[in-house]
Amino acid sequence: MGWKEHVDKIGVVGSFIAAACCLGLPAIVAIFTAIGLGFLIDDAVLRPFALVFLALTVAGQVFGYRAHHRPWPLFLAFASAVALYVLVFVHANAFGAYVAIAGLVLASVLNVLSRRTHQRSCER
Repeated sequence: MGWKEHVDKIGVVGSFIAAACCLGLPAIVAIFTAIGLGFLIDDAVLRPFALVFLALTVAGQVFGYRAHHRPWPLFLAFASAVALYVLVFVHANAFGAYVAIAGLVLASVLNVLSRRTHQRSCER
């Protein structure tokens, strides 16, 4: 297992944390404040972090696509990443942002399952 297999998962977790801070999810905001990172709870600071983690998520999906050649996880991740950015930083729609986060998680799960089924079929 190489590092390329985990990039999408790191991106999803980081994207969720950045989006949750921007949306004001109380648990995440409290944790950041308690450990002295309250200065990070600002859209001007979180926007670049969110972009980096969303790019990591899509890059991980590209690596997955190159391994299993199934486009649906990549399409779902790209659409969810764009939707998450727009719904957090442009239109501020919390419900839509959570749906987009669910789309990123689903794309990551589909990517893992596609890799596993592809590896099993290659071993035969």
